[in-house]
Amino acid sequence: MTTVVNRAEAAERAVRERTARLEHELGDLDDPGNPLGADHILAADGRQQLLPVGERVLDTFGLNAEFVPRELGGRLDRLDVLARILRAVFRRDASLGLGYGMTSYLAAAVVWAGGSGQQRRRTADLLLSGGRMACAYPEPAPGNDFLHNRLTAVRDAGGHRLDGRKEALNNAARADALVVFAHTPEAGDDASTAFLLPGPRSGGEGVALLPRRRTSGIKGCVVQGLEFTAHRLGPGRMLGAEGGGAPLAERVFPVTRAVGPSMALGCADTALRTAVAFARAHRSRSRASLRSARTRSALVDAFTDLLVCDCLSLVATRAVHLLPRESRALSSAVKYLLPTVLTEMVYDLSIVLGAESYVTGGVYGLFHKAARDLPMIGLGSAGTAASRSAIVEHLLRVPTLTAPAAQAGPDRAVRAGLFRLFDAGLSPVRHDELTRPADGDTLLGSLEDMAREARAARGEFAEALGEAADALVTELRLLREDCAGPAVRPSPRGLSPRVYALADRYALIAAGAACLGVWLDGIPGLPGGSAWAALALARVVGRLDRTAVRVPEAGAERLLAEVLDRFDDSRSYDLYATPIGR
Repeated sequence: MTTVVNRAEAAERAVRERTARLEHELGDLDDPGNPLGADHILAADGRQQLLPVGERVLDTFGLNAEFVPRELGGRLDRLDVLARILRAVFRRDASLGLGYGMTSYLAAAVVWAGGSGQQRRRTADLLLSGGRMACAYPEPAPGNDFLHNRLTAVRDAGGHRLDGRKEALNNAARADALVVFAHTPEAGDDASTAFLLPGPRSGGEGVALLPRRRTSGIKGCVVQGLEFTAHRLGPGRMLGAEGGGAPLAERVFPVTRAVGPSMALGCADTALRTAVAFARAHRSRSRASLRSARTRSALVDAFTDLLVCDCLSLVATRAVHLLPRESRALSSAVKYLLPTVLTEMVYDLSIVLGAESYVTGGVYGLFHKAARDLPMIGLGSAGTAASRSAIVEHLLRVPTLTAPAAQAGPDRAVRAGLFRLFDAGLSPVRHDELTRPADGDTLLGSLEDMAREARAARGEFAEALGEAADALVTELRLLREDCAGPAVRPSPRGLSPRVYALADRYALIAAGAACLGVWLDGIPGLPGGSAWAALALARVVGRLDRTAVRVPEAGAERLLAEVLDRFDDSRSYDLYATPIGR
């Protein structure tokens, strides 16, 4: 046991040291002399380019090593850690986080899931040497036309000939390697295949870059299309079997849906920090000052929403390792819920800033940038509509799922492992398990047990916590009844629209259950006992629109004090309270 504890402590110490080194190299965001400070970031955004010094800092840090599994020479072994480190970049500049970091990871994740040993090794070497990647994921039916794929690969002399267009791809021109999904008609009418090929700069004949697409957010990212005309793909370019593109994408989506929105919490963190700075700068008689009840409420609600989102993100990223069969639904809940919650959070904070929320420069320009960037981060092939469809598919099976055993044992240990912020004891990702049907719903199956513990809590906020937990249990019972009823049964006309409302409820109940689990495990960096959990569950129950849970005013005051303390100490607004910019 001592060895296990020491190993976990050493792993957490290494993560904190890496994060601290990255934050130190990024420097103080508010320092006008820092080349990676707010003024320079906003200026680069105005020029619609990534800040070159930012890319050099990430090169020096070796950020790409975070995307490469340890067995291939990198530092990737836990998805929750990957998201945690990338938040440092997203807090600084979402364009840098997406353009330098996430885009390469989204492509590499396909190779880790379906590539041969040689393909994995070459991809690892490319990233570890500072190379870039991009990926043209297939767009599911409930997707969006902006990212639509029109690629076809036909067999040709031992390889394939690639034709068609990908309308919008981040980093297309700068990528050293591309992952593309193309229709392969010889493998079936609807069959697709994934290919790994060189980037357009060295990709040979038949590759043309389309004009850059301007975007309202993440302006520093260069989004372009690619056009292939009889582009030759030699042997060894296929990732997996011909016709296996769709199953391969389904193996990757639980990973990318869980980790991508979790990284983006860093962007929302900056929005909250900017709003706090604005409120701090205003005189007591101003409606934007901290004496205003509206301002205090907006800041506390935003902080609470960030904690709710992080609890669900933590569970989803750890479930990929611990409960791979259940991770498809959980990661879809993250991808579906977080963009909505975070966008609403930023809108509510904009009321605090008033007209200043629209300025593009100066002290508060980062708020407007975050408000523009956040919706763009959520745009993608595994976007909201596709994620909702995955949740609906899970709901159709809810009546047949078994509840986890309540007694102590391996199942209980796995459940506990979902909620531990610093636990390093995770198995490698088993990609072949990610698409197999779940035989249970461990998170929601644990809700009643966790609610009983909440009702047994003592202290000032115990009553509110127990009331909110009971409301979640009631919601879960109603959800199960609805899933067993005729509303979710497919008919000749398709699914009832009510099913999609059930997807909303599932995601919110999962978020509430995640908060309960994290509260039971304890958050070392968050004082206030049950106050944060009571407020978090009250926010979730309020979104479910069933009842209002009244939390004593002292709860909001404690969280407001924490918001201000973290602002003064330069610590992040997530579960980790990470020191930033030091």
